[in-house]
Order: sequence, then structure tokens, then C-alpha cells
Amino acid sequence: MTTTELRKLSTPPPFTVLNVVLDSGERLPCLVESATWIPVRVATRWAVRYRRYRVQASTLANNLRVLARVYGWARECAGYDLDDLLTQGQTLRNREVESLVNSIRVQPDTHTLDTGAFDQHLAVVEDFLKWSLDSENRGGRCVLSLEQLTAERHRIEGVFRSLRVGARPSNRIEPLEEADIEAIRRTIGPRRGSGDHLSFPSAFSCHTQLRNWLMFEVALELGIRRGELLKLRLDSLPRAAEEGIRILRRPDDPHDSRSKEPAVKTAERVIPASRDLLRAVQMYLTSPAPLGRVSGKSPYLFVTRSGNPVSIDTADDIIAAIGRVSNVTPLSWHRLRHTWAERMAELFADQPNGMDRLVYLGGWSNPLSARHYIRRAVAKQAEEVLRDYHRKLYEEAANAGHGS
Repeated sequence: MTTTELRKLSTPPPFTVLNVVLDSGERLPCLVESATWIPVRVATRWAVRYRRYRVQASTLANNLRVLARVYGWARECAGYDLDDLLTQGQTLRNREVESLVNSIRVQPDTHTLDTGAFDQHLAVVEDFLKWSLDSENRGGRCVLSLEQLTAERHRIEGVFRSLRVGARPSNRIEPLEEADIEAIRRTIGPRRGSGDHLSFPSAFSCHTQLRNWLMFEVALELGIRRGELLKLRLDSLPRAAEEGIRILRRPDDPHDSRSKEPAVKTAERVIPASRDLLRAVQMYLTSPAPLGRVSGKSPYLFVTRSGNPVSIDTADDIIAAIGRVSNVTPLSWHRLRHTWAERMAELFADQPNGMDRLVYLGGWSNPLSARHYIRRAVAKQAEEVLRDYHRKLYEEAANAGHGS
């Protein structure tokens, strides 16, 4: 290691991330100047008014560490204050973005980021720069018309798209087939006996049979993540004539007794629930022990036999056990969400605002996360149309041959 590199490692960074705890108990990371502890202006607005509602505190802290590199580059390499530049209605030009990206590629400890982490860093910077184009977001001068604002966003998207490395795509998770779902329900679902009495198969103990089946049905019907499932509380449920279940962000909830708190990583929303699902929830809430929910100890919906909220590890054990006893493997909460997304995409693919509906119900902050589901649904529809066309084409040819 050279003397210059050693000097860089020994010099404290000009910007650092501090964790602030609000009166509500929520952790809110902030980007500050290391020498004065004064928060930077635009990044603080981005974090407080926008980003904190879309990611967890730990992810936000990592995002701000990336922006610390951006602010440091602006001061040390570009020779200007980034906040001043942005609030004056300006932004980085193409050459400046390329210089910034080159500085991000190499970490302060001189090691190079892997392709996945590098692309994630660029996504954070791109999101911040596009957000800061709008004076309503970052404050300061308004110099761009709506058309210019759109054009600038497209320019930034194009520059960052050309600079991404493109990590190897992960293996696609196959959605559950209808036969898989039927096998699971047959193995763990309730059966109606004489006198409308419900009984459950012996796959689980009497304390967990109803709860485990209900957790599966809620995850499959609503398409929510594992953390969102475990963060459902009694006040998330619909009241009176309502039919939607509320997915709410409750970071650092003082009522959450779990040592490892589940995270709601998607946007807040209300998802309509079927009457059958709401009746099943009501059965779980009102059935006496050992079948029903243990009440009086936790506000969270899914609890253990001791009344404590179900932990992340227990939830993983539950879904793995459901897959094992039903011979549907591999099975995970994420696979249930993937199944939901594929089915919803098929319903919304041919609707003018289908993408917007899917993005809202899925809670994605980035529409790109839902776009590949829509594309697969469109491709599937195109294959079916083409297959039908081929069938009719050859039927016509065969009929013409018989006629001659």
C-alpha cells in the first residue's frame, strides 16, 4: 500500500452518517458533516421526506453512506458544494457523472465493489439526483419547466443505464401451480365435519393448526412479504364495512418484543381481502384455546402459544414445514408473493393502468420491480394468441384440402 493510500485511510471522511432516535422510537439515519455535525440539506430532505417511507432504517443508513461518497466527491474532486449546486437548479452533467461513478467504483479501503453492489450504489445515486431535480422536493430555485424536468430525468436515467455493469440475473422463482396450492390446502386446511364443525389435519399441533394455515392463506391472497405478514396487528384489520387490510410501516415499534424486528420494506397501502379470508381471520381471533389466538399479550395478529408475536425464524420454520408435509418444495414466503404477482400481472396486463395497480398493491416503490411480471404476462398472452392462430390456420388448410 502506498503512502498516499495510507494517508487516505487515516484521514476521516468529510461526511458521516449518524443515527437519530425520534420521540416515537423510530431510528432516522442522517448525513452530517464530520467536522460540525451539521446535516447536509438536500440529502436530509431526501431521507426525511421521501426515502424513509420506502426503506428500513438500516437500508437508509447504507443509502446515505453512498451519498456521503457523492458529497465528498463534489467537494474534493469537482470543487463545489453539492447542496449549493442542486438548490440553484443545476445538476451533474454527463462527464461529472462518469467521474463520480469512477470514484464510487473503488472503496475508501481501496477494494473494488462487486458488480451487484456497484449497480446498487448507482441506483441510489440516480434516485437521489432525479428526486433533487424538482424544486418542490429539494427546495431552492425552480428553473425547469415540466417538459425540461422530464427530459432531465430521462437524461440521467440514460447516463446511469450506460454505466451499470449488469450483475448476473438471479434464477427465476417458479410460481406455485394450482395443483401445488390444492395439495397444501388439502394437507393443512380445515375440513368441515358434522354440524359445521371444523377440524384440521394432524400436520401441526392443535395450538398452531389454524394459525399456520391462516398465515399461508393471508400471504398467498394478499401477496405480502414475510416482514409485512409478521407486522400485521389487530388494528391492521378492517372495521365495520371496510374490506381492506392495512399494510403499515412501524419501524422500532415499542410494542414489538422480538429481538429481531421484522421489516416492512414496501410502501404503505390497503389491500382488499376476500370475505372468506376475513371470516378465517375472525375464526382465528374468536376461537377458544388451543385452536384460536392467545389474546391479551401482544397487539400483533400472529402469536405463539405463549402470546408473543411470531418471530422471523419461527415463520421460516412454519413455511418450510408446510412445504415438507405437502411435498411442495422448495416453499418460501417469497414464493407465495411471487405466485401472487404472476397472477395479478395476468389480470392487469391488458388494462391501461394495470402497471400502476400492480405497483400499488405490491407496494413497490420502483415500478421496474413490477414491470417484469407484466412483461411475462404479456408474453404468455402473446404465446396463447399465436398458438390459437396456428391452430386455426392449419384447421383452415385441412378443411380446404378436404373440400377439394
